[in-house]
Amino acid sequence: MKICFVISGLSQGGAERVLSVLANYLSVRHEITILKFDENKPFYEILPDIEIISTHSGVGNKGFFGNLTKRFDKFLSIRKFLKTYKFDVVISFLDAINVLTLLANSGLKNKIIISEHTNHTFLKSLVWRALKRITYPSAAGLSMLSKFDYDFYTFVKKRAILQNPMFETSYKDNFKKENLILAAGRLINFKGFDIFLKAVSKISPEILKSWKIIIAGDGEERKNLENLARELNVNVCFAGFVKNIDELYAKAKIVVVTSRAEGFCNILMESIFFNCARISTNCVAGPSDLINDGVDGFLCAVDDENEIAKKLEILIKDENLRDKFVLAANRRRENFSVRNIGEKWIKFIKECISETAN
Repeated sequence: MKICFVISGLSQGGAERVLSVLANYLSVRHEITILKFDENKPFYEILPDIEIISTHSGVGNKGFFGNLTKRFDKFLSIRKFLKTYKFDVVISFLDAINVLTLLANSGLKNKIIISEHTNHTFLKSLVWRALKRITYPSAAGLSMLSKFDYDFYTFVKKRAILQNPMFETSYKDNFKKENLILAAGRLINFKGFDIFLKAVSKISPEILKSWKIIIAGDGEERKNLENLARELNVNVCFAGFVKNIDELYAKAKIVVVTSRAEGFCNILMESIFFNCARISTNCVAGPSDLINDGVDGFLCAVDDENEIAKKLEILIKDENLRDKFVLAANRRRENFSVRNIGEKWIKFIKECISETAN
């Protein structure tokens, strides 16, 4: 099959990494093209036989009216592209690009699959919500990450839950674990790193004295979080954005997620492959799909630093429980292998092509 992916750019990010992994897997048997709009080189590895087309249009933050122009530039670029090239299927990533791709396909006969990578409550704009309601039913198919979203998108006929695949890593269970507690992600409000710091502050320094705590990631809340850590007298390393996050996974004994909302939560999936014991808030949506509370990890109430502190202290003290959680979580690995997710995508693509052809 000739398959084209459409995404705004290939910088660092969860959806960008998923696209890269998926495109690489599919390229072994299919002809893959990626359409993007920025001029930056891909952050993640893309195999050389994949064609990348950059339009250099509609990038950069230009204010309200500039953003309107930016969207229109992207729309024109996509429409010209869809008229010029022919594919068996076009797969767009992320809601704004999904809408623009479907609009650009108006009057054309390309089969468009749209892919959501956040939960639907993240989108606050009433305009974009309305545009999704108008355009999404015309898609040949819609992929999403959770049942929470599957149950919402009833206005799209063909849809499937296709969770994210694990990225390729050189580590093959030869981990040299340290007394390391890892939290990772964009430093923004809904990721709840303030709750993580407050939870850590409630644990006795005597218990934590032999442990290192790292927050990997960057974002608009970094300065506030650094100030909060000082106020709470929490000894934590802000590592900034880490390209090779697998190096930290390989060392960490415990991974903590304190998000207020998620689309899927890659860190909870990825850390399974590195034998990390996991604690997460039971937020919308994703963690409950990845952790069976008390069996292969702990789930805690959102914004409850006391419960998180209690569960974290239990894991710090109890090596046997950490090992039990790791062993149980390892049974989930095959669910997220590149091969398994890639084959599910191929099946879904063929179904979408077949059903829209009838």
